Amino acid sequence: MTYNKHILWAFTAALVTGWVLSYDEGCYYETVMKHSCNWTCMLLTLQWPGSFCIGLTNKTICKIPLTIQNWTIHGLWPTHTGLCCNCWPIFHSHLQEIEPELTQLWPSLIKGKNFFNFWREEWIKHGTCAGCDEAMGSPLLYFQTAVKLRKLFDINSVLESSGIKASCEVSYKYDEISRALASLLGDNYDLQCVTDSKGREAWIQLKIHLSRNQTIGCPTEERDEAFYKLAWYKSPGHPCPKNTTIFFVPINYDNPHEPCN
Repeated sequence: MTYNKHILWAFTAALVTGWVLSYDEGCYYETVMKHSCNWTCMLLTLQWPGSFCIGLTNKTICKIPLTIQNWTIHGLWPTHTGLCCNCWPIFHSHLQEIEPELTQLWPSLIKGKNFFNFWREEWIKHGTCAGCDEAMGSPLLYFQTAVKLRKLFDINSVLESSGIKASCEVSYKYDEISRALASLLGDNYDLQCVTDSKGREAWIQLKIHLSRNQTIGCPTEERDEAFYKLAWYKSPGHPCPKNTTIFFVPINYDNPHEPCN
């Protein structure tokens, strides 16, 4: 009997490390994976379109649709999952029921990048791990959950009620933004910024910590480790500094990579 050398390697690695080798409908995953169903926390990552293009190295690939005027979804990411699988397919037809909402709340801001291709990438990277949970056990359920959570956490309304509005002239202290978010999120979030061409800190992302049952909050030790577990996933920003002011820049459809110039 002969064996594919990659399969032999995978079985050997599984025996040595105790990792789980997954097989689905004749497809061995390209790598041995840690069991991805033991996660307890998620990050709902929202991005601000006004700052998104600042963080791109290639300044020509960004495009913000005119219909996008609010915080959008970057992803819903279970933590402590190791690598997710690439053998759980997703098809456009799976999402047609909620495509209008996804187009508005989870758009691609990259020129020429089909919205579905963006959603497909997020499903492969993160949704296949979330699918271990019954409430997110299919592509449709996973994306429905993300949409529901995005609507639940109406960040714009909270900011506006605290007098925090998008502006190129007015910046805000870290503590001012924290106080505004506290009524909705407590301290269960991380702020990420990007630095623009003039050295200003611009708020780009909000990572909300959630438990597996989709309620706000996550044990402190889980939150601390989540940063390192997701370090492989390239982030467009860095933690917002607490010793300088932060700009919440407006969306500039004509010049998205330099919204304040």
